[in-house]
Amino acid sequence: MRIAIDARLNAYRRGGIPQYTRHLLAALAEIDRDNQYIALQHHQMLRPLAVAANVRRHVIHTPPHNRFEPWSLPTELLLVRPDVLHCPDFIAPVRRPFPAVVTIHDLAFMQYPEILDSDARQYYSQIARSTAAAEGIIAVSEATRQDIAQYLDVPIEHIDVVYEAAAPVFKPIELREGEARVLNGEPVLSKSFMLFVSTLEPRKNLPTLLKALRIALDRRPDRDYRLVIVGGRGWKFQSIFDAVNTYKLGDHVLFAGNVGVYDLRWLYNACRFYINPSLYEGFGLPLLEAMASGAACLASATSSLPEIGGDAAIYVPPLDPGLWADAIEQLWEDEQRQRDLGRLGQARAQRFSWKRAARETLKIYERVAQGLPREAAETLNEPSRQLAPLPGTYRNTPTEAPRACLRCGTQLEYGDLQHDLKITHSDGAGEYNVLASRAWVCPNCGHVELVSEWRALKPELLPDHVLDLRPPPAPSSAPIDSQPLTPALRATLLRERHVAHVQRSISYSGLSNDLPAHTGGPRTAARISGSRSGSTDRRARASLRRRK
Repeated sequence: MRIAIDARLNAYRRGGIPQYTRHLLAALAEIDRDNQYIALQHHQMLRPLAVAANVRRHVIHTPPHNRFEPWSLPTELLLVRPDVLHCPDFIAPVRRPFPAVVTIHDLAFMQYPEILDSDARQYYSQIARSTAAAEGIIAVSEATRQDIAQYLDVPIEHIDVVYEAAAPVFKPIELREGEARVLNGEPVLSKSFMLFVSTLEPRKNLPTLLKALRIALDRRPDRDYRLVIVGGRGWKFQSIFDAVNTYKLGDHVLFAGNVGVYDLRWLYNACRFYINPSLYEGFGLPLLEAMASGAACLASATSSLPEIGGDAAIYVPPLDPGLWADAIEQLWEDEQRQRDLGRLGQARAQRFSWKRAARETLKIYERVAQGLPREAAETLNEPSRQLAPLPGTYRNTPTEAPRACLRCGTQLEYGDLQHDLKITHSDGAGEYNVLASRAWVCPNCGHVELVSEWRALKPELLPDHVLDLRPPPAPSSAPIDSQPLTPALRATLLRERHVAHVQRSISYSGLSNDLPAHTGGPRTAARISGSRSGSTDRRARASLRRRK
């Protein structure tokens, strides 16, 4: 079988998709000696992408993301005549005489279309036709799989989940006491900072993190909190620098820019903890790199991050700076908790490997080459896995309603808990409408959240129940371990965008009859159900179900 892999983007960029292509091809060449792999490289990239007996380089003159690509690329591929074409960069030619597999890493450009320039908008406008015509579709996470089904109207059973992995270079290393490195002209001392790694752009939610840092500093002025930010400047990066000035954080924030891989590994090892407040991630590779390096991790309870981090991270609602400040304060001085999370992270990261990704991708190649239907995909989250919080799990309280952390292990299945609910209700005049609703779970604290996004022509046109949600009064006398399921409602209006994010928080506590099996009681899991695609019903609920 001749398998062509489109690697043209590697001549232009060093980011996520080129690294995905490089690592996947190397792993395929290592595990599979029977098939021939053809790396489609742009003529500007002179070095072969992989060196192996069954990998050869083929020069392609059509640049990636070129407006003539739908016609010129299939013409060039006639000389290759592959049995399967794999396009890791979202789009495959629609007209072609051979089957194609596409990898979709995220749909951020559909949730944030303003980030695209005219050329990128023209390129990504092909994605619906490309996925409809592709014989195989790979999503890098279950969250992305759900997004593809929702936004591109692809039957979910046609999408395979193949997880990425951290590069082998990311691993724990020995640090000397007081070890330091100079980044962007400033010395950085080990264990003196928290670390953020990603491109600087609005969906990374850095202003919320910076506000949380200001809150934490105001609460504890005796602590020298420091945040090191690694990553290049992206779309609308200036708002992040403005937030640093607004909150007077110049002495507490270091922008390191892009760093080399070995400096990045050192930072993961030397930080007190890695922190990721992102609003949306298709996979969240820096989170996995941090875990592989043994770093404790704080992450948003949104999109793919709880799926990738599992029980090896602490999750915080993304838009609540008070909760981020709570988590920063508690984890900063808790060295034992940092070590515990680091060990959990290393164990979690070992479940992701490029060899595994290569084996699963090879099965997809073989299936589409033979024209076979897709089989049920395996996932990382087996039903028997317990996500048990460590002693001292943080009790973050987003509202006055009680929010109790489980005191014992609770079995949570990500496939049951992550649902994307596309709601299309709007009023007759079209003054406001529900854009989307999403549900997620924080596995280490038994906390379920539902967030709906509303958009209005003017803030005052949003419906009253969006603007005036208030949490129910909290019972003060009931012991925390005896409180039942307690819903708590909170709304935040972003007036400058005329968008309201409505957050419904549902918490549950571990009762004596809900103890895990090893203590003699049944296991429990939370299941979220709610509106289906196209529904006008805005209700959603969370309930406990028993597992024998």
